[in-house]
Amino acid sequence: MPPRVTTIKTNRSLVSARWDTEYREGRYADDPPLPFTEEILATLRASSLAESKGLYIGCGNGRNYLPLARSGLRLFGLDLSVEALRQLAARESAKPARLICADFREFASQHRFGYVIAIQVLQHGVAADVSKYFSRVRSLLSLGGLFFLRVNAASTQVRWPHTVIERNELGGFTVLYEAGPKRGLPVHFYARDELLALTRDGFALLAEPREDVAVRTPPEEGRWVQWEAIWKRT
Repeated sequence: MPPRVTTIKTNRSLVSARWDTEYREGRYADDPPLPFTEEILATLRASSLAESKGLYIGCGNGRNYLPLARSGLRLFGLDLSVEALRQLAARESAKPARLICADFREFASQHRFGYVIAIQVLQHGVAADVSKYFSRVRSLLSLGGLFFLRVNAASTQVRWPHTVIERNELGGFTVLYEAGPKRGLPVHFYARDELLALTRDGFALLAEPREDVAVRTPPEEGRWVQWEAIWKRT
C-alpha cells in the first residue's frame, strides 16, 4: 500500500528561511534565464495578452523574471523569500511596487491576471498544497488567460537523501528531504497524467507537457527532469 502522510505540512517559516539562506549564498546570481522564458514571451506576443497584467509565482531574485519584465511585460512578482525580493528590487527593471512577499497558497487579489507564470515553484509542498496551487491559479486567471508551468517531473532521479512520504495513483509522489538545501521540506514530483487531471476542469491545453532533461555534471549522478506546459483558462 502506498505510503500516506497527513501530519506533515509545509512550514512557511522554514521554507522562507531555507530560501533566504540560498539567496544570500548566491543562488541563481549568475545563472542565465531558462529557454522556457523565450517560449513564454513568444506565446504572449502572439496572443492579445502581452499588454495584460501578469503574475510570476516564485519570482526569486529575478533569474527568469527580469528578462520578461525588461521585455515590457506588466509583470508582478510574488515570492516567499524576503531576501530574494530584496535582491530583485535592487536590480535593474525590477519595480518594487510590483513585488509581493506572500505565500501563494494564501495569496488573494481583487483583480484577475491575463497570465500566470510558475517556474519550479508549484512543486514545493505535499499533495494538499498541490491541489490548492492549481485551484488558486484557476481563480486568479481571467477567462482566456494563459498558465505557463515548469515543475518537477516524476522521472527525476532524486539527488539528496530523502523519504518518499506520498504516492498517488497517477504516478506522482512527494519526498521529504533529509539533507541538502531543502532539508526538512516536502517536495512534489508530478506525473504527466497527474498534471492533466489537475487541469482537467477550467483549462484547455495549448502546449502538451514535455520533459526537459538535465543530466547532472560528474561527480554528481542521475538526471533532473522538469515538465513544461502551457494552458488556457476556460
